[in-house]
Amino acid sequence: MQEIKKKQTLQRVIFLNIILVVAEIGAGIFSGSMALIADAFHNLGDVLALFISLIAIIYGAKEATKTMTFGYIKAEMMAAFINSLFLFVTMIFILFESIKRFFEPHPIDAPIVILASLIALLINGYSTYLLSRANIEHHHGDEDPDHKHEGKDLNITSAYLHMLGDAVISLSVAVGGILIYFFGIVMIDALLSTLFSIYIIKETYPILKKSFFVLMDSSSVDLNRVKELILEDKRIHSVHDLHIYNPNSKDIYGSAHIVLDENLNLCDIENVIESARQNLLKMRITHFVLQPESDKYHNETSSCIAHMH
Repeated sequence: MQEIKKKQTLQRVIFLNIILVVAEIGAGIFSGSMALIADAFHNLGDVLALFISLIAIIYGAKEATKTMTFGYIKAEMMAAFINSLFLFVTMIFILFESIKRFFEPHPIDAPIVILASLIALLINGYSTYLLSRANIEHHHGDEDPDHKHEGKDLNITSAYLHMLGDAVISLSVAVGGILIYFFGIVMIDALLSTLFSIYIIKETYPILKKSFFVLMDSSSVDLNRVKELILEDKRIHSVHDLHIYNPNSKDIYGSAHIVLDENLNLCDIENVIESARQNLLKMRITHFVLQPESDKYHNETSSCIAHMH
């Protein structure tokens, strides 16, 4: 049900922003404002990014197949990486252009720019609100509040940041247009754009970094703590080839080889494995594969860091 709500939210946001792009291009051509036309193409890029997010949600809900044995569980992180990378690069470009305008001010047809940017602000603000609500509903109350993006759908978060970036840029254009119209202060547009660009870059970087490392099968889970939980069962002598990764923002997967007592029967081994998996749920590890082995593997290294296949 939650995935359906997120899909419907993205579809609504995409529709609103297609209307916005068409309106901004028309206003830009009519007013002769390159700023509005540039912002329209920036919004067009965001529409494409939102399409990527929508595709990620659709594919993320698909079942596993013979060739895609994990399904499309990493679709969320792939979309988050593409979206945040696009936004990061776009904001750097806007920051560069904003700084240039301190030295090369551009004339603005204030009344049309004010009207168009206020309409853009309303649409982008409403889109941001819709995406924010979709992510709040995704964020469960029992998750750690100290981790800003833990438990949230990074795909929706990156799309939300896209819309937030558009909203604050529209706001800067509107404020700049008002100040230019009444006071002739052309530099305010460049100042606000610079400040907002820096803020969005700061907010986007953690998403870009996390999604990249997740795609590389990195994990911030404490391996020593995982090992301790597995070894709580005294029938397990040692652990080696321990691997942990996060396929998306909700799940933690892993695997390990465990050395067991020599005289355990199959039923006992199954009980040991189930006990270890129950312990690992304390760390929100939802899928863990354990390979039981005899004592001859006892001297194997206990960490995937030191032992490479």
